[in-house]
This record gives sequence, C-alpha cells and structure tokens, in this order.
Amino acid sequence: MRLKAFASIVMFVSFAFGFGAQAQQSDISSAPSPAWNDNSLITIQKDGGDPSRSGDVKIAFYGHDAFKITSPAGLTVLTDPWRNDSTGLYPKWFLNEFPAIRIDIVLSTHAHFDHDAVDRSHGLMVLERLVGQFKLGDIEITGLADKHKCEPAPPDKPGSASADLHVETCPPNNVMAFDNAIQIVHTGGLRVAIWGDNRAAPDPSLDHYLKNVDVLILPIESILTRAEVDAIVQKYDPKAVVPAHYFLNGFTSTVSGLESADEWVKDQEKVHHAHVRRLDSADLTLNAAELRGSHHRVYYFGNHFEKK
Repeated sequence: MRLKAFASIVMFVSFAFGFGAQAQQSDISSAPSPAWNDNSLITIQKDGGDPSRSGDVKIAFYGHDAFKITSPAGLTVLTDPWRNDSTGLYPKWFLNEFPAIRIDIVLSTHAHFDHDAVDRSHGLMVLERLVGQFKLGDIEITGLADKHKCEPAPPDKPGSASADLHVETCPPNNVMAFDNAIQIVHTGGLRVAIWGDNRAAPDPSLDHYLKNVDVLILPIESILTRAEVDAIVQKYDPKAVVPAHYFLNGFTSTVSGLESADEWVKDQEKVHHAHVRRLDSADLTLNAAELRGSHHRVYYFGNHFEKK
C-alpha cells in the first residue's frame, strides 16, 4: 500500500509539474537563484506589516492598464496584465506578449482580454476581480464590485458591443464579462485606485471608499470621455491622476482603435492648470510626503513602458 501510495504521489507531482511548467512557460534549468516560490510570503506572513506606514511606493508601467506596484517592504502587485484576443472577434491590439515577470500578487479588474492575462506573469497568487479585502504584510487591497462602462444599444445595431458579442452588456442583466471590480491598493501610506473599465458613475455606496484616494489610475480617451474623467476627478478629489488604457507607440497596434492621452494631458495643464509631470521612464516612485496637499497632479508615462 505504501509503495502504491508513493507511486500515486509521484505521478501526481509529475503531472502537476508538467502542467505548471507548460502553463507558466517556465524552465527550471534556467531559473535564476533564489527559487521562485512562496518562501518570501511565509516570511512576510510571520513578520506582518502596516500599510499605513509611510514609505516609498514604486509604480512601473507595463502598458495599457498594467502597473507593477512595489510596497516599501518589497511586496509586488501587478494590475490587469494584457493579452491579444484569442477568439478572432478582435484584431491584434498588442505588438508583443506580456513579459513573464515574477510577481507576488496579480490583480484583474474584469474578464476582458486586455485586462485578464493573469497566467502570463509568474504570480505567486492571483486575485481575479477581487471584491472585499485582502491583507498581507504592508499591503491591503480593497475590491469594489461595480459595472463595466456600457453603451445601451439595440442588439442588431452594427458596431455596438451588444451586437458584436450577442449578449447584454448593460446592468442589471449584463453578462459577467461586463462586471468590473475597482481595486484599491493601500501601501506606504498611499491608497492607489485602479479604475479598470468601470462606468463613470459608480454605485453611490462606493463613494466613501473612493473619495480622497491618493492616486487614481483612470482609462483616458478610449473608455472614459474627457468630460467623464474630469467629473470623476472633481468628485473624488485624488491627489494624483495617472492616465492608462491609451495608445502607445511601439506597443499598441493602430487597429486597436485606442487613442493617445496626449491631448487630455495638455488640456489638464492649460485649461485646468494642473501640475503635470511628464515622466522620462516607465518607473515612478511616490510617497505620502511628496503628495501631501496636492490636488489632481498628473503623472504621465507617455510612450514609456516596461519591456521585461
């Protein structure tokens, strides 16, 4: 019996290893040291941490709506990794594949191809469409259930989402793919909100979570109109705004239909007199002291994005 049980375990481990290696496209022989497993999470689990304690928070832009947030203690969160549509319904949006980076926590706001490639990175844990609260070390994540932006239209109207997908995209009877969970990452004394493709006016019950967030990452031009973005910023009064979900040279294909955020950024600077910082790389470091007293400061990555 012991030999049979041992043989079963070996077979299971062999199958699991083979499947996992294929899914993650990993190569153990070339994996750098130290090994990538949950050893670090076990340590953090023991040591704990305080998300409200001030410290440097690093934000790296991986294009579209994908950001890697690194806590002061070194925990990493990846938001909305992207992929190209595999159904053939949409043309190729992205010129490359999402890089296979090591990440502690992977988040996804909703189940669309440009936000849900959670298997592309080497994530130790995946929190897809999280609703509620999750805490580990010096990171606390709050997921707020709401709805993807939609445009009501007759199902037979050419060019509408309902017509293309043959489903109901608007609440209350929308399909699950048009649910959206806004994610708020609290670390280093900063609350960073990832809007995803949420509608412009969330359920009022979410207002007390969203008011006075420190950093608000918003989809500019391709999902939210300029007027909608301005209304959101005025209502929730973030200290800083980071544009996302826009066209990037060398990253996005022209057939995607995405637009540049350049004009919106110029508008913020000239019309709204916002403090605009055009970044010269794909990396940004923020802390609570730097943002204290700020209102609607814009951090714009432009065409800079991480490639690995």
